[in-house]
Amino acid sequence: MNKELLIQSHRPYPLPDMNWLMTQEWHHTLFAHWPVPSASLREHVPRELEIDTFDGSAWIGIVPFKVKNTHGRMTPPIPFFSSYVEVNVRTYVSYGPRSGVYFFTLDANQLLAVIGAKAVFGLNYKQANIDFQEKDYFELHSKRVPAGDVNAKLSLRYKPSSDIFFAEQGTLEHWFTERYCLWTKRGSKLVRGDIHHTKWELQRANAELSQEMLIPFINQDLLTKPPLLHYNKYKKAFFWPPKLEKQL
Repeated sequence: MNKELLIQSHRPYPLPDMNWLMTQEWHHTLFAHWPVPSASLREHVPRELEIDTFDGSAWIGIVPFKVKNTHGRMTPPIPFFSSYVEVNVRTYVSYGPRSGVYFFTLDANQLLAVIGAKAVFGLNYKQANIDFQEKDYFELHSKRVPAGDVNAKLSLRYKPSSDIFFAEQGTLEHWFTERYCLWTKRGSKLVRGDIHHTKWELQRANAELSQEMLIPFINQDLLTKPPLLHYNKYKKAFFWPPKLEKQL
């Protein structure tokens, strides 16, 4: 068994009672978060999901990272498919007793990964041209491939700026990061995807960030304020098959 699957005490609920479907590694993850009015998100989030708030605000995040070694439970990584760069735009939601993540968009620079993730998980992946460089800092430039969609762009430089810490329960950092499922819609059906990884080893971060139309439905003035920034060097994640949610 993978050693990460043996570490479960940090989880708010047990692992699913079935075999995991896919695993991948996340490298050099940046969490950039802004507080926003929950009303500004309501029509863009499935009505079945409750928008989570912390100290009265909903939060929206732009989260870029490098993906490596993607593969299925019984298959090895496939060259030219298993590694890519992703930028996801997300908020935080709950359904019944579970809290998790809702993704507005997920940009990736690997077409097969975009097609596969849409087919298996039903997530709103978009193909993008993304350049990612590792220097004394990390530099990323992303431009979504137009397809009747807004021409979303992101330019970013970032690096960690503190020692590693684990977020304590009840803090905003813990509320952001310690979530172990996601939801999406397939037609009229709400679908949950369960995930697992060890607890996030976080560092505070510095960043220069410029985005255009990644979150077009948000008042852009809200996103000109400095975001709250956190960095993680490495995380291995496991994904379970999508599951239809029972109606509450």
